[in-house]
Amino acid sequence: MIYYLLLPFLSILLIVLQNTIADIIFSGRLILEISIIVLVYAGFRFNLIKGSISAFVLGFVFDCISGSVLGLFTLIYVLIFLFSFFVSTRLITEKMPFIALFTLVCAFLEEFAVVLFYNLAYGFDMLHNTPVAFLPQAIIVSLLAPVFFYLMRRVEVFFYGKPAQSAEWTGTGRISAET
Repeated sequence: MIYYLLLPFLSILLIVLQNTIADIIFSGRLILEISIIVLVYAGFRFNLIKGSISAFVLGFVFDCISGSVLGLFTLIYVLIFLFSFFVSTRLITEKMPFIALFTLVCAFLEEFAVVLFYNLAYGFDMLHNTPVAFLPQAIIVSLLAPVFFYLMRRVEVFFYGKPAQSAEWTGTGRISAET
């Protein structure tokens, strides 16, 4: 229960932190999307209800702070969480190279969805600049993902005495998770 009460405040803190770090390090040229890493982590570790609520709140907070079209990042973040969750039920998601590659794919999917939305809705033609602008950003996020997963595993061991289990398919048509 305390998790759901703290979730909006932690989401605001995360979004402000990622924007501040990006402004300090990259002078506003690149966006460091730590929130994508958090979504992938939630997809790999949380159950469906807890992760969906987390993705919804994080996306809504990102929409409110970034000034984008309300609901755009909320929808994208929930879809990325669901994609991560269902991939984690089918594949072994503990390997660091897989985590980095999967985060790279998710970062590209998010950026492609945003560019496609603005192209279809407003006619902004940013498709020719997409690889130049988003490739370094996606690579940096994918390289930070294994570090984040490693640190979160250490936090899990510190608080719970053992790392949390990934969500897994039980074979009975139900998905369970030990989080």
